Amino acid sequence: MPLSSEKLYKIFKLEAEFSYENLAVVGGLQKLAESWAAEARAEGISESLIPAITSILTRYPDLDINERWGALLEIGDLLSIPKITRLPNPAQRESTIKKPETSKGKTQENAITPPQTKVSRPKRAKRTKETSRYPIADTTIGLDASTTVIRGVGDKQAEHLKKLGLSNIEDMLYFFPRRYDDYSSLKTIGQLQFGEEVTIIARVVSITTYPTKRKRKITEAVVSDTTGTIRLLWFNQDYHMRYLRKGMFISISGKIESYLGRLVIYHPDYEPIDQQQLHTNRIVPVYPLTAKITQRWLRRTMFNTVEYWSERVSDFMPDSILEETQLPDISTALKQAHFPDSQDELEQAQQRIAFDEIFLLQLGVIRQKYQWQSLESKIYTVSDEWLQERIASLPFELTKAQKRTLGDLRKDLASGHPMNRLLQGDVGSGKTVIAGLGMAIVIASGAQAAFMAPTSILAEQHYQNMLELLTNPENTTPLLQPDQVRLLIGDTSTSEREDILQGLNDGRIKLLIGTHALIEDPVTFNNLQMVVVDEQHRFGVKQRAALRNKGHNPHLLVMTATPIPRSLQLTIFGDLDVSVMDEMPAGRQPVDTHILYPLERERAYTLIRSQVEKRLPGFRHLSPRRTR
Repeated sequence: MPLSSEKLYKIFKLEAEFSYENLAVVGGLQKLAESWAAEARAEGISESLIPAITSILTRYPDLDINERWGALLEIGDLLSIPKITRLPNPAQRESTIKKPETSKGKTQENAITPPQTKVSRPKRAKRTKETSRYPIADTTIGLDASTTVIRGVGDKQAEHLKKLGLSNIEDMLYFFPRRYDDYSSLKTIGQLQFGEEVTIIARVVSITTYPTKRKRKITEAVVSDTTGTIRLLWFNQDYHMRYLRKGMFISISGKIESYLGRLVIYHPDYEPIDQQQLHTNRIVPVYPLTAKITQRWLRRTMFNTVEYWSERVSDFMPDSILEETQLPDISTALKQAHFPDSQDELEQAQQRIAFDEIFLLQLGVIRQKYQWQSLESKIYTVSDEWLQERIASLPFELTKAQKRTLGDLRKDLASGHPMNRLLQGDVGSGKTVIAGLGMAIVIASGAQAAFMAPTSILAEQHYQNMLELLTNPENTTPLLQPDQVRLLIGDTSTSEREDILQGLNDGRIKLLIGTHALIEDPVTFNNLQMVVVDEQHRFGVKQRAALRNKGHNPHLLVMTATPIPRSLQLTIFGDLDVSVMDEMPAGRQPVDTHILYPLERERAYTLIRSQVEKRLPGFRHLSPRRTR
């Protein structure tokens, strides 16, 4: 126990003998605040605790006897001094005071008149769900309260916590450890082996500090049990001399190392065995840190927070679901996720928290889907003959998967509600053709469509494909003229960009293909009714929404070649209807993906040259440097 804490205990013990009359210190306990604070800082006691304790001492004279006893207990709790909890209850003390006798051996009436009011230990000492270790009188404080309501967290510490994203109680509860150190297995010193991370309980045999040749100080503690001894070493941390005393029993956790052929533990964590163990002899949480916040302080603060506030978190999950999934309630899950009693308890807690995230995400996307389906949009239909003419003009025959997906698009466009569909298929499965036919149905009624791709190269490819599909069919009248299909990318010239903006505004341009440039503010459509997004995972939710908001409830088709498991579809894309194109066109060669390391750079250049030579027979072989 630090000397400053031992000094407080002796003063409090004397104060109890004086019946809490504020007589233990000349001038009252309030005079103790300033001198004790200086001693505490010199011993390295947490700066966040010192103002709280000095505040209690300062207002001590203004408290009644019952409150004074509670104040001393509160200080003992803050400093983790278990002996202070044994201070006598003033009510019990007064009830055992014997009345003095007169010279005749009879009791002198009214010589001592004890208070008639019933005095009991403050509720804070009886830790139930309705009481706490926190000096908070206002029970209306909720999870959105600032971290300053937590015991030991002042304004400065609250600012440091904000750097970790912790602004209120709820943030603290859901700020989970980044890893755990398992010190739950107790061993004797005789069983220790090099490289283990263990916990031992031993007695301090000696504690010394000495300098090294490199002007560093080594603090060495020798501890022993009935099976052997081991040394604990700290570099430039001589403050341990104030906390370790010869003969005290401590719980020690750390990694077994070797020094000069003997087993040692460098910079171990330790705690007196008569204290609640948060840093040793258990599965110890390790939290992310920031400047001016130590692991031990944050761990203690998190324990205080979780211990009190986890009981006050409302569990939204129905009991029937918890029983079916065999998951713990949220209060238990939060406690075990921070300070697990075992690996099994930790795994169950993590499963419950992960289940909550997926469950809420699922509810959110389902609600979003229902909200979208409740909207109205324009109906677009075409005759079977019109569509067959378009399909017949293609230089290839559609696969069964393409025909099935095209049928899905026709139903969506004719439903009167905005289409919200995900089109999934491997590279080369023909997604772009189906998207083009879907936009053709909308454009045939005079509306506009937009096609957004993540890169300029991909946007240019789609532009060329749409020109061939919509402006140059072989067996029927072209749906659009070339100037009605435009490309807008970052390299588009200023004059062409202005022409495109004007054409979109007056409705002359029916299809705009491009990159992120499509969602910029100057781009305004006259009647945008369908949006296609390729490689949708490359765009954020806000980016897709920005393009969609340029029309009035337009139909949306997003495409991806990235395989998405069904379980992930149900969570992330639960608000989308899904069409899977699982069939490749006849004669389509499979796509192979290869990884070439830097030493194989020339192989990549050779492959590029050969492919360019096939498309451009007059291509001249260039050096790798010029090719780049």
